[in-house]
Amino acid sequence: MKRILFFIGALVAGGKERRFMELLTFLKNSGKYEMIVVTTGDNIHFPAFKQLEIPLKVIKKKKFLGVISFPYALLEIASEFQPDLIHTWGRMQTLYVLPTRMIKNIPLINGQITNASPNISLKNRFIDKLNFWQSSIILSNSFAGIASYKPPKGKYRVIYNGVNLNRFKNLTDQSVTKEKYNINTPLAVVMVATFSKNKDYERFFRIAKKILTIRNDVSFIGAGYYHKGKNSLYQRCLELADGHPNLIMTGLIYDVEDLVNACDIGVLISNKKVHGEGISNALIEYMALGLPVIANDAGGTKELIVPGENGVLITQETDEEIAISITELLDHPEKRMKYGEAGQRKIKDCFTIQKMGENFLKLYEEVLNP
Repeated sequence: MKRILFFIGALVAGGKERRFMELLTFLKNSGKYEMIVVTTGDNIHFPAFKQLEIPLKVIKKKKFLGVISFPYALLEIASEFQPDLIHTWGRMQTLYVLPTRMIKNIPLINGQITNASPNISLKNRFIDKLNFWQSSIILSNSFAGIASYKPPKGKYRVIYNGVNLNRFKNLTDQSVTKEKYNINTPLAVVMVATFSKNKDYERFFRIAKKILTIRNDVSFIGAGYYHKGKNSLYQRCLELADGHPNLIMTGLIYDVEDLVNACDIGVLISNKKVHGEGISNALIEYMALGLPVIANDAGGTKELIVPGENGVLITQETDEEIAISITELLDHPEKRMKYGEAGQRKIKDCFTIQKMGENFLKLYEEVLNP
């Protein structure tokens, strides 16, 4: 049985990490490969990972060497595990593994392209060139990512994210979920994303407050992992939401599917100044659950949303445009249903875990048996 070494930063809540977990689950069920996962952080936000029984190695910074110790640790792990293939999930993870890749001549799948960043520094461009040079295949989850990072022609592949549709079966009753999260209105709008500079949560809550000045039949929920701190994005959003029962912040939760299923519209507002989406897992999950979606045109989002068919693609980037789009869907349930049904069809046709997993299996075979 062939062996794959995966190297990712940490198994924390995030789109890339959720996609990684979906792939691990598919590969484990396929029984085709023996696997090991290497991380540089020991936080695990996915309880299901332990159930997979895949070995995990956590490498730490040495007191005096810092991250310079990572390549040595990786070489040691590879010497023991003897992988036939290395699959990295990040720019720096790819860089750290290059000595192992060159010394042991192990094929490398570089999965660092998970977004469509509008701003890549000269330093990172240099690292990318080095990474791309030594990679067997450079992988992106969107064509927008390819356009942004510009890997060498002939070396890159695009594999869209896939979602396990079984996650959306046997969900908690909507009324129970609404009670759990104090959603006391007939309508609810949700945004699921990590509270980071890449997501414009402040804008989401600012627009929500504006809408709530003219109606009180809707709640706005922000759900996602956050970093603590006085000046953190999460703290600033708490201040925006303070005192308003229809503005709800959940923090990190493990029943995202239940929460989204209890809502009527899914929103994603990215901070286009610093971030372009690859293919957003949040949007995929909204659509899989039959929600109409509203998102700004950032990176690969237009590869998911077909305006007027399954959602609204914000192009003018004004608060007014977003507010009008949300209000329009709130006022027209027939349009919500039409968009939601079209979104579900798109996910079933193009973004299932089965399709993603099969594409990865083909890619691994291509690299292992050229």
